[in-house]
Amino acid sequence: MGKVVKDDRSHSEMMDRIAAMSRGRKIVLVVFIIWAIQAVPKWTVAIVGDGETSAAIMKMFITPR
Repeated sequence: MGKVVKDDRSHSEMMDRIAAMSRGRKIVLVVFIIWAIQAVPKWTVAIVGDGETSAAIMKMFITPR
């Protein structure tokens, strides 16, 4: 079997696009990525779990009156 050679063009194009972004846009991108990494597990638990689990998660963010 031969070695599988990965196409580095797409990787270098993405790095070029990131390098061309302004500093503010890079900061927004990093904040969005961090938010998404934290949010996905919570969404998974809320969707897969029962109603009590999703209610408990909502109480963490929204205090009932």
